[in-house]
Amino acid sequence: MRQFRNPRKVQLLPLATLLLAGCSGVIGAPGISGDNGQAGPNAGGLGAPGDPNGTGPASNLTCTGGKIPASPVALHRLSPEEYANTARDLLVAPMANPKLEPPTDNVITELEVASLNGAAHDLVALKAHRTFVPCDVNGPQDAACAAKFIDKFGAMAFRRPLDADEQTWLTGVYSKVSALTGVTPAITFGESIDAVAEVILQSPQLVYINEVGVVDASLPSDVRRLTGYERASRLSYLLWSTMPDEALRTAAGGGALDTPAGVRTQADRLLSDPRARQMVRRFASTWLGLDATTLHPAIETIGKNKTKFAYDTPGLRDAMRQETESLYEHAFFEKNGSFKALLTSTDAYVNGPLATLYGVKSGPTSADQYAWVTLDSAQRAGIFTRAGFLASEASADYQSPVHRGVFIMRNTLCQNLPPPPPNVDNTPPTPNGSTQLRSVRSLLDAKTAGGSCQSCHGMINPIGFTLENYDAMGAWQTQEKGAVDGAPYTVDVDAKATLKAADLAGPVQSGVELSSLLANSDDARTCVIQKWFEKALARTASDDDKCLMADLQSKLKANDDLKGLVIALASSDAALFIKEPAQ
Repeated sequence: MRQFRNPRKVQLLPLATLLLAGCSGVIGAPGISGDNGQAGPNAGGLGAPGDPNGTGPASNLTCTGGKIPASPVALHRLSPEEYANTARDLLVAPMANPKLEPPTDNVITELEVASLNGAAHDLVALKAHRTFVPCDVNGPQDAACAAKFIDKFGAMAFRRPLDADEQTWLTGVYSKVSALTGVTPAITFGESIDAVAEVILQSPQLVYINEVGVVDASLPSDVRRLTGYERASRLSYLLWSTMPDEALRTAAGGGALDTPAGVRTQADRLLSDPRARQMVRRFASTWLGLDATTLHPAIETIGKNKTKFAYDTPGLRDAMRQETESLYEHAFFEKNGSFKALLTSTDAYVNGPLATLYGVKSGPTSADQYAWVTLDSAQRAGIFTRAGFLASEASADYQSPVHRGVFIMRNTLCQNLPPPPPNVDNTPPTPNGSTQLRSVRSLLDAKTAGGSCQSCHGMINPIGFTLENYDAMGAWQTQEKGAVDGAPYTVDVDAKATLKAADLAGPVQSGVELSSLLANSDDARTCVIQKWFEKALARTASDDDKCLMADLQSKLKANDDLKGLVIALASSDAALFIKEPAQ
């Protein structure tokens, strides 16, 4: 069987690329800028905004004042991971693992176009798409069979039925390739199908999620309902990072996603699938800053003092990531989505080196053996007393109360902190000859004692001080050890502090007590809702979302259920309706 990677590529692939480009640019392909998927039950008859069952007046979100908290129209390009997962599931080919250039923006660049073209070419070479051909792919040219392939494969790839323009466009691709002359040997039917598949696999309809919605006279002029197929894609890419499965496509086509109740049913099903666990693990890593960013290295590459922490290895820090992600997954799925369990649990998933760091006597003993163990409740409680967070938010030599305090202020309490002044001295304080200035805490207190510093550090430092019992690797310590001019010294750790931030005001004795306060904090609950809101809706909450946010806060406080929070977000008006931006 001939492969496309041969001299004929010079003739066939440029044509396929031109046929793709003939669809009026990246955003202007047939169907990408017009209404799609509106036929059938998804075209109307949907429930009223805010109505959980779609059969009556607005739900208990009575504080909306008649406004629908719909999300602004947005164009989402699949990430390299989402594209790879989509290709794998579309082609039912586990070996499909295309590598794309990381996107620099939502608008695709020439380099990314070339990367996508190469990925589509490699996927076609697998020939897995040929299972969608309902006739003998090795037979003669067959336009009727090609049309059936286009309808079936195109609908799967585009995540909805093709419209008339798309059918005409892709049929034209087949016709032009199959009619090529001057090629020896002649173009086969299989090669014509391959060319169509290659166009589909790099088409904007597959690469972008473009929500158009349904115009409804009962809605404000700038608001539209998402179609069932659009709702299916939202759910699937949120919870599985891939295209909708057959059950979700069937629900979309049959009208089961026309109501919030139907969306909730499917969201619960998707969250019960193992694929959803990876989404939760990624959320944990992103939230806790374990991944590399422009401002922060990945936890595996954080530099530590090799003399002070001779036991440190990239493998140990990988185990820290595994434990952190596993704890969030454990709280989300095995602890009924408990936010409190996430912040107070003593359960830990460790290997041998991490068990040693935690002082676990009866846990795993090798680096490749993992098991759940119970940590000392006097030392550990939840995710902010674990090595993943503590080592990530520390310097190479010592714990960092500022880094840890700033992280919790910004990412757990969602408190705005201004950037430090441009002339701030960021040099880490070091012990000196004074016996009063040897602990990290005393050095930081001295450095930030000025009034201009205290407006922020008065809130930041106390939070970080409660975590002083954890060194730069996250190991438990009751004393700090160091040396001044070659003379060793030890200083007792003081983890007591009086908190002033958010709703945590008051004396605190330790990191364990801090974790308990965070687990019961209204501000911390509001913040975790905001983080999941941004994950679920790919935007920050606006004034129009105040009612939804208040409702979610009330429910999370009552039921302590992060899984229920995600389902509520996925089935909210903000996720089911879109609106045009104000002109």
